Amino acid sequence: MATQDSSESVLSRAERLRHRSAARREAQRGQLRELLLAVAEEQLLEKGYGGFSLREVAEATQYTPTTIYRHFRDREALIAAVLEKWFLLFARALDEADHPDAAPSERILALGDAYLRFALAQPARYRVMFVDRPDIGILPDGSADLHDDPAFGVLIRVCEALCTAGEAGPHQPIQVAMMFWLGLHGTAAMSACSQIVDARAAQQIGMGIAHLLLRGLRSTP
Repeated sequence: MATQDSSESVLSRAERLRHRSAARREAQRGQLRELLLAVAEEQLLEKGYGGFSLREVAEATQYTPTTIYRHFRDREALIAAVLEKWFLLFARALDEADHPDAAPSERILALGDAYLRFALAQPARYRVMFVDRPDIGILPDGSADLHDDPAFGVLIRVCEALCTAGEAGPHQPIQVAMMFWLGLHGTAAMSACSQIVDARAAQQIGMGIAHLLLRGLRSTP
């Protein structure tokens, strides 16, 4: 019996060691992934989408490209992971600005203000997210895809309330959302990509467009 207990104790210790070793490797893997993401963020902000280089990420982290490929399939996968992180931050900013108990018109204006503040406070990030990407000009045909988007879904949700309240004329929520997004995006992109409009002026212009759209929708028969 003592021999059996001793054997079970040894096996138990070995099992615990294996678990600890596996947990340590997993933690190290997570730390390396976060490091790669952090360096990739810096590279994207400094050099933009076109200038982003996986080789430079490898040099900055002192890891080989082969090591990076264990975490991210390729350059595009690493960029996609950074963008996912940024869009979740963007969605959170919009979601925190939305107060469902407020009037729909107040909600849409609050979203517009939050959108512009996010974009104008970090123009380099906004350029990568919305301007430089080669796939940004292609929007899905089905509105279901846009509903599922963390950021655009917030805008559609508020536009649905606007339509239900009868403040959007005959337009559908997806149409209203696109109108507001294009107006806000145009202003933000102009400020982020040129020196023609500074951030303060862009905030005023963008909110002016939002107010004009709201009045126009209300007056549409």
